[in-house]
Amino acid sequence: MKYQALKGMSDILPGEVRKWQFVEKRTRHFLESRGFQEIRTPILEQTELFQRTIGEASDIVHKEMYTFEDRGGRSLTLRPEMTAGVARAAIEHHLLRSGIERLYYMGPMFRAERPQAGRRRQFHQIGAEILGAGGAEQDLELLLLADGLLKYLGVPGVRIKVNNLGSRAERQKYENEIRKYFSGHEKELCADCKFRLEKNVLRIFDCKVEDCQGMIERAPKMVLDISEKHFQEVLHGLKQEGVDVIVDHRIVRGLDYYNFCVFEVTAEGLGSQDAICAGGRYDGLLKDLGGQEGGACGFALGVERLLMALSSGANPLEKMMSDRTVYFASSVGFPGARERVTNKENEILLKLIESGIRVIVGKRTADIREHLKKANEAHARFCLIRGSVEASKKKVAVKDLASRIQEEIDEDKIVEYFLSKEIKSR
Repeated sequence: MKYQALKGMSDILPGEVRKWQFVEKRTRHFLESRGFQEIRTPILEQTELFQRTIGEASDIVHKEMYTFEDRGGRSLTLRPEMTAGVARAAIEHHLLRSGIERLYYMGPMFRAERPQAGRRRQFHQIGAEILGAGGAEQDLELLLLADGLLKYLGVPGVRIKVNNLGSRAERQKYENEIRKYFSGHEKELCADCKFRLEKNVLRIFDCKVEDCQGMIERAPKMVLDISEKHFQEVLHGLKQEGVDVIVDHRIVRGLDYYNFCVFEVTAEGLGSQDAICAGGRYDGLLKDLGGQEGGACGFALGVERLLMALSSGANPLEKMMSDRTVYFASSVGFPGARERVTNKENEILLKLIESGIRVIVGKRTADIREHLKKANEAHARFCLIRGSVEASKKKVAVKDLASRIQEEIDEDKIVEYFLSKEIKSR
């Protein structure tokens, strides 16, 4: 029997893993510099957690979750998203006792949907949550965080769309109004929209079926009062910060726990499925799960789509990675390759690594041509050479593989040299 990875669940091979590590490292540095701390929750949760928070009418719960019964008769689900798990963990471990908590996560999620470019059955997300945050100030913070992170990572053509879903009271009133509207057109709705009409009518706005689009466009618009001041404060703050956004009333998000300000971020190079990040406010979730009254907001970023976007821009991911990679060549010029790293070489190597510079140590050989070949194969920008000649002068030769310029640097100043070149993995 020939064994293969399951459909929609891909192996990430060594050359590709480097890209993931690069993005994850830069993301951690960025989010932690903004006061966010990493949290890791289990891949398996009780099914009811997602049914209650995401909503039974959502496509995720309705037809995409990987759910099974364990030997104890409990219904368990592979997490399809992580906000519910983060909220559950925050309540269980009393993380909000000291006020607002800023958390981020990275990891795999699972949805049984049709695999396509940038969308897998096992997919990965990077997300950030601000728990215990009730005001427009935190919505603004979150949107600026998402915009800043994507620009820091070098994502091309970032565009932000925002919408106001209203307060719970406003949503309830609006749901009653549009349920009456869509009920009058029930025969014209697709099968999924007929289900949504019964379970959660707002989900009809998520429909992509062509025959439903005319009815959706003619649907009554939500009349907002309670939440509009909050939303306008967010828009005003974004304008002051110089961040352009588009107000799009079709942005409703596919999860039931959202209210007030929601958003979606698109990027260039992804085709028709160009959404790369989405999120918003979910004020009632913590209380619904048994926690204290308090607001919250967050976003999730799709890593597979992020990598696709980064590979399509004018400054592709491979170039960003090579600019921060040093290949360390030693034993050059010695009669035979030495069998061990000298104390001085080890000292230089550790200083480079501790400074955040990515270093690839070449196989010990006296042949400089072999070293340069391997450095190019590793997509390194610089080749650091310490052979017999350099060692005798207490120097290190640095060859820029892009410009082909080579210069000698004091071996005790090599870290300062590279940091001055701004190749540190920030």
